[in-house]
Order: sequence, then C-alpha cells, then structure tokens
Amino acid sequence: MKKKVIAKAPVNIALIKYWGKEHEEEVIPYTGSLSLSVSELHTTTMITECPQGFSFILNGKKASKEDASKIKKFLLHFAQEHELEGICIISENTGPTASGVASSASGFAALSKAANVFFETYYDDQTLANITRLGSGSACRSLYGGLVVWEKTGEVYTIREDGFDFIMVFALLNHHRKSISSKQAMKNTVKTSPFYPTWVSKTTQDLVAMKHAIHVEDLKAIGELTQSSALAMHASMLAAVPPTLYLNSHSLEIVHAMIQLQEEGEFAYPTMDAGMHVKVLTNQQSLHKVLETLEHFKVKDIVVTHPEKGAQILHEE
Repeated sequence: MKKKVIAKAPVNIALIKYWGKEHEEEVIPYTGSLSLSVSELHTTTMITECPQGFSFILNGKKASKEDASKIKKFLLHFAQEHELEGICIISENTGPTASGVASSASGFAALSKAANVFFETYYDDQTLANITRLGSGSACRSLYGGLVVWEKTGEVYTIREDGFDFIMVFALLNHHRKSISSKQAMKNTVKTSPFYPTWVSKTTQDLVAMKHAIHVEDLKAIGELTQSSALAMHASMLAAVPPTLYLNSHSLEIVHAMIQLQEEGEFAYPTMDAGMHVKVLTNQQSLHKVLETLEHFKVKDIVVTHPEKGAQILHEE
C-alpha cells in the first residue's frame, strides 16, 4: 500500500448517449455509447493515510454518510474492509456536482485510477474499466482520452485520440443539484417510457453510423448524430411516467439558437445530459459565433473545452 496517490480524470460528454441499464448490478447498458473526454472540467482525487477511521472529503466538505458509504463500498474492489480504516479520500471537481456535467464520471474515474495504484492492485486497463463502471456507468469512458467508445459488451477504447480538435462549449445555467438523480431517471425511463425500445434501436444504429462518420471524417454527420442522440434521449424521458424534465426554457432557447446557427452554415450542435445545462459541439471556425450567440442568454458560466487525454496519475509516494 502506498502513502499517498493523486489522480486526475476528465469529464466526458457522450455524443451517442448512454441511457439505461440492462443489468443493474453489473452496470451493463442496453446500448453502446461514444463520448469526448474534455479539458478544463475534471476531478482531482487524493488517497492518503489519515489518523483514524475512513473519511471522504468532496469539494472541501465532509461528505454525507450515504456518499462516504458508497465510496467505501466501491473501494472494496481494491482492498479489504479493514485496509480502508485510516484512509482519507479528498476529491475536488472543477465544475458543478450532480447537475448534469458528468462529475460522477470524472469522480469515479479519478478514484479508481488512484486506488489501483494506492492499493497496488495494478489491474489492466479493461479490468479497471469494468470496475470503474460499477461506480458510475459513464466513468469508464473518462479513463480514456479523445473520442471514446463504451461497447454494450463492456469493452472500452479510444477511437480517435485527437477528437478532431473539436471544441465543446459548456453553457452552465446554474450550479444547483438536479431534482432527480440520473440513476432514478434512467430506471424510470426504462420501466415506463413507451419510447424506450425505439431509443435502444435508434442508439444501436446511431453508434454504428457515428463510428463510420469518424472513420471517414464526416464532421457534419458527427454533429447531426450528436444532436439527434441528445434530443431522442430527452424525448424518451418526457414520455416516461412520471415524466422527467431536466431541460428548462433557457435550455430549449439555446438549443433553438444553435439549430439556427447550423442553418447559417455554422458547426454548432447542442447536446444535453441529465441536467439543464447545454453543451455545444463546435470547432475553431464557429467558436466565435457560438460564444457571441450564448451571450444573449441567461448563462451563469461558459466553459470552453478541448479534447483531453484520459485519467492519469499525478503523484505517488
């Protein structure tokens, strides 16, 4: 066992969305997904020795018993329970937590990357990905950089390291926690939405189409598939009972504005996850127009990100 390990993992934003588990315990998705790991928004996690007990500090505050218990349970994949006594986990997110910017993905990726070294388990990449997704499904994608595929089979890999030098602009509407967790909303959609079987069929086809678009470097198709996947996911939630509505009027106004930019020839494709924030997939040529347009809306924060490498160890001793 090491004395201290620090790891960092990027947020990843799915272009082809993951929404729904076929097997809850093993976190096996109904479909594969594809994401972009991004700079600027990330989690840095330190595992170190502490005088007594087990503690989990998130963004400078002692985590709730429920959150600490979840982290401790996850770490049992790397250590025996008695080995977790006298261990302190200190985690910092650069973006808002639990509001739809994939902080749980970067969080569990950073934690598993650090734990794999701290407890000297040294699992291979695929085994580590299999464990990481048990914390948060999409976290396995944050272990990798650039454009990343998470297959339905569990295989995770980078399909394009440079991510075409895309730019992902985050339009953060506020820093509040969302009213319903992704896990709850996902379960409800799978169970009650009449659109869900169509979502599974569409996403399976979209993933094939997206891989092809990446292979032939069809950037317009990549943008269109990104936008379509997000809108279809939210449509499936809206049809659930009760419906889950993450997007608000400001979110929809931004989506509409980006569609208008596309009609003007700009590369500006919105995507939204389980939260109200809108992300825009764009490039250097269209960035100025996207930022100029976003200034007209009630946006608390705008974060411009680029393709990033996957989780990494920053320090060990």
